[in-house]
Amino acid sequence: MNLLGILAGLATAGLWSLTAICFEASGRRIGSLAVNVLRLLVAAILFAGLSLLRSGHLWPAGLASSTWIDLSLSGLVGFVVGDLMLFQALVLLGARLSMLIYSSVPAMTALAGYLFLGERIGGRSLMGMAITVAGIALAIVGKHQTNAETQPMRSRRFGIALAIGGSAGQSAGLLLAKHGSSGLDSFAATQIRVLAGLAGFLAIALATQHLRAIATWLKLAFLSPTEPSAAAKAKVARSALAILSIGALLGPFLGVSLGLLSAQRLPTGVASTLMSLVPVLLIPISAIALRERTSPIELTGTAVAFAGVVVMAV
Repeated sequence: MNLLGILAGLATAGLWSLTAICFEASGRRIGSLAVNVLRLLVAAILFAGLSLLRSGHLWPAGLASSTWIDLSLSGLVGFVVGDLMLFQALVLLGARLSMLIYSSVPAMTALAGYLFLGERIGGRSLMGMAITVAGIALAIVGKHQTNAETQPMRSRRFGIALAIGGSAGQSAGLLLAKHGSSGLDSFAATQIRVLAGLAGFLAIALATQHLRAIATWLKLAFLSPTEPSAAAKAKVARSALAILSIGALLGPFLGVSLGLLSAQRLPTGVASTLMSLVPVLLIPISAIALRERTSPIELTGTAVAFAGVVVMAV
C-alpha cells in the first residue's frame, strides 16, 4: 500500500467530516441548493487563484479534449447527480439508512475498478476493506432513528433507489476522475471537476428559478443595509457565506483534491473505503463539539472501522 495514498484518503475523510458540519450549518440559513452552488463557486475561485499562481493561467492549459471530457463527466456525475440523489435520500430515509446504503460505495468502486480499470486488490487489503465497511455500517446502525425514517413505504422505496443511485454516482465519479487524471496533478484535475459541477448546479438553479434567490443572498452578504429587517438578513447571509467558505476550502478544494490523490496512488476501492470513514469520524467530532451522546454500538463500530484501516495499511 502507498503510504501517501493512505494518508491522503484519511485526510480526505477528516476534512469531509468538518465540511459536513459547515454545510449543514450554512444550509439551515440559505438552503441546500444555494449551498451547493456557492460552495462550488468559492472552490472555483480558490482553484483559479492557485492555478494562476502556479501556471499563469486561470485553469489548466494544454490538456487533451478527452481529459476535459472525462473530468467534466466526473464532476457532473459525482458532484451533481450523486449529491442530489443522496441529499433527497436523506430527506426520505433519514441519515442512518441513507448512510448505511452509502457505505456500499467502496464495494461498488472496487468492482467497477476491477471491471473497467483492471485494478486488482490483494487479499489483506480486501479483508481490511471488509472490516472497515463493517465498522462503518455498525456505527451507522448505532445512530438513533429519526423522524424521516418513518416515511410511508412507497417513499422509503424511492429513497432507497435514490441512495443506491447516489452511491453509484459517487463511485462512477471517482473512477472517471482517476481515468481522466492520469499523469495530471490532482488539484488541476479537481478544478475541472469543480467547474463542471458548478455549471451543472447553475443549470439546475436556473431551471428551478432559484438562481435569482441565490444571487440575492450573495448580494446581501456584501451589503450593509440600514433598514432593520434587511440588516438582519444581511447578517444571516454573511454568516452563512463565512461558514460555507470554510467548508468549500476544506471540502471541494482540499478534500476532493486529496481524495483524487489517494485514488491515483491506490486502487479506487481502497481509496473509496478510506474516504467513506466520514460517518465514523463524525461520531467523536459530534460528541466533543456538539456534545451529542454516543452509544456503545457507535464506539464499537468506530474501533472496528479503524482496525480495518490498520489491516490495509500494514
